[in-house]
Amino acid sequence: MAPCNVSVVTPRDIDDEDFDLEYFSRTYKPLSNLPTPPPSSRNSASCSPIIGVDDDADVESTLLGPAVHLVNLHPPSASISSPSVSLVQAMITRADLPLETIALAVCILDSLDSKFSRKWRVSLPLATPLINKRHTITTATSLITHIDSVSPEIIILTALVIAFKFTEDCHEPTQYYASDWGKGLWTCDQINTTERCIMEHLGYRILPLCDKAIIDDALEDMKRAGKMALRERETRQTLGGAAAEAARIDVSHTRSISVPVRPGHPGDAVFGLGFQMTPIDSPTDEMAMELGTPQ
Repeated sequence: MAPCNVSVVTPRDIDDEDFDLEYFSRTYKPLSNLPTPPPSSRNSASCSPIIGVDDDADVESTLLGPAVHLVNLHPPSASISSPSVSLVQAMITRADLPLETIALAVCILDSLDSKFSRKWRVSLPLATPLINKRHTITTATSLITHIDSVSPEIIILTALVIAFKFTEDCHEPTQYYASDWGKGLWTCDQINTTERCIMEHLGYRILPLCDKAIIDDALEDMKRAGKMALRERETRQTLGGAAAEAARIDVSHTRSISVPVRPGHPGDAVFGLGFQMTPIDSPTDEMAMELGTPQ
């Protein structure tokens, strides 16, 4: 059978210009020292990439870039789970904020480090299980008893809340942000505590982050994030299709040469993957005569 060559697209085949080194260097944050969680349907790499697009994200939305950039700047040591791009995108869509306000939230997130993460992890209130009572409905938030069970997008939500309060000078109750923006994923106490941790880390100084040059850089970075995410998704789709075709052909070829040929009679050689290439019955009579062993 003639060898079948399959052209597989590799990352080296992708134009180097598709990778924005400047954007990567500006948004890269080292991994945390937290242990790696077991694989799950929520925080696996295929579902929630740091730089990329979720399968259910709206790639046509103008808020794709801001959502990806917000996720990229989430402090990595705050949680063992990675934020979801599609969840953040839906959140900022419901909030309906100007891009400049989102850019300020970007600057706030960019100012957070591991020191903030440590304080936030020990400060965030966790819901305690409710006492089982008749006719009592148990909510999802009431079952959260560990910090790593809290959806990490709460930090992004709170950064958006702080930016909105500062630019619009509004005084909406926390329940408004928890229900309208967060859809009840977090309690008011959790949002308030996260806001306090962020403000204390920033020294209650938001105005320096509102510099026009800083906001303009954040707006440009959000555009770059959207372009990079779309290019990465196209690359993954191309690589995925080529790899699947290569695997299909490779499996077919392997099956054609690995089926063992069973012997028909004793003494016949056995051919096939994993079988020895010697007769089954050894010629004991001839060996005995050569060695002079009595029969």
